[in-house]
Amino acid sequence: MYNKHLKIVFFFIFLTHFSNAQIVFKSLGDIWKYADENNISIKNAVYDLRKSFASQKQSISNFLPQVVANGTYTYNTALQTTLIPAAIFNGPEGQYKAVQFGQKYIYNGGITAQMDIVNIQTWFNAELAKQNKELSKDSLANMRKSIFQQTATQYYNYLLMQIAAELAEKSVAISDSVFTSISYKYKEGLVNVANVDMAKMNLMRAKQTSITSQYQMITAKNNLKSLLNIALGDSMTIKDGIETNFELLPEAAFAEDPTVTIAKQQTIISHCQYKITNSSYLPTLSILYSNSTQQNDNIYEPFKSDGPKWFPATYWTLKASWNIFSGGSKWFQTEKSKIAEEQKKELFENTQKQVAINDENLKIAYKKAVALMNNTKEVMDLSFDNYNHISNRYFSGIATLEDRLNSFSDYINYQNQYLNSLSDMLVQLYMIKIRQQSFR
Repeated sequence: MYNKHLKIVFFFIFLTHFSNAQIVFKSLGDIWKYADENNISIKNAVYDLRKSFASQKQSISNFLPQVVANGTYTYNTALQTTLIPAAIFNGPEGQYKAVQFGQKYIYNGGITAQMDIVNIQTWFNAELAKQNKELSKDSLANMRKSIFQQTATQYYNYLLMQIAAELAEKSVAISDSVFTSISYKYKEGLVNVANVDMAKMNLMRAKQTSITSQYQMITAKNNLKSLLNIALGDSMTIKDGIETNFELLPEAAFAEDPTVTIAKQQTIISHCQYKITNSSYLPTLSILYSNSTQQNDNIYEPFKSDGPKWFPATYWTLKASWNIFSGGSKWFQTEKSKIAEEQKKELFENTQKQVAINDENLKIAYKKAVALMNNTKEVMDLSFDNYNHISNRYFSGIATLEDRLNSFSDYINYQNQYLNSLSDMLVQLYMIKIRQQSFR
């Protein structure tokens, strides 16, 4: 059964080796660089940032004048009839004459330009667009942090399972040799069935660890492919290993956490929104220029060179507008914006405090994890030495078979403790590395 599992694992390795693309990563930095360029969530955040740049340019364009060109063609199928006193045409008093004014065809064209001279809301809207762009930058940084954390989890899980597989293979070789020897002695009647069962249990436990680590290595690689936007059929190789010497604490200082910058930026945006609602009480001043021309004719001959005369019309308008009362809705909207700003300020302050506490706890957790890992590594090595020592005593006839089997069982237990402590240390390690990264 164990060999069957190994064949399946080797089949996956063979399948990926002869697949389409060949991608090699030599460090966690290589994976982060690849994720920056290929992860779909980071790409979407980049698109959102590009859209925020466009929105800022759009808000700035509101300062430019609005120019509208228009042209109309009117065909009067029946002119309106108007009654005027007949006396105008030397007719009798008290009577009216029906007349029609106008011509059948009317052509009109013109251009209108309008620009706000004073509009405080436009200025604040431009500032809001600028701050939204900065928030998009912070959101991109936060997304990069999240993806870096997810890729680091799978990366270190893969390396951890490599170590687990190596230790498990070592244990399988030893326990298989012991089980074979004891089974032979059992057939000769030299040991009892309890000894055989103990040896077989040690072998099965070692094989379980080996099978688990092999499959988890495959799973970790597949999860990395998913995060890096790599096709399942493409080959991905990790040529790296876990360092054996760990610093008590990496020297680089922690960078500013994106969650803090997002909270800060949201406070700035809330203040901009408050200024926008508050500025709705202020007047606006705009200027308008219009230039048009019109031609009237009873014959459909547009743009004829010797046709009827075109009549131009040109004017300038200076318009001031001040919304004095709107039922109180603006006042309530301003109050809501003010409350929202205060809320964002408190959230920002709380985020700052929480991140500072989390950073300090992270340093403590890393120191503890390194100390425990070193301790469990030493205990595991001592346990293996103890197993070898008892094995030598057993072959010399001093120690019992039970002592030898129990010492190996203890070694497997201490091996699992070491792997657990190593896993915890790696989690703290990549969290430290991520906090030392600048994502802006």
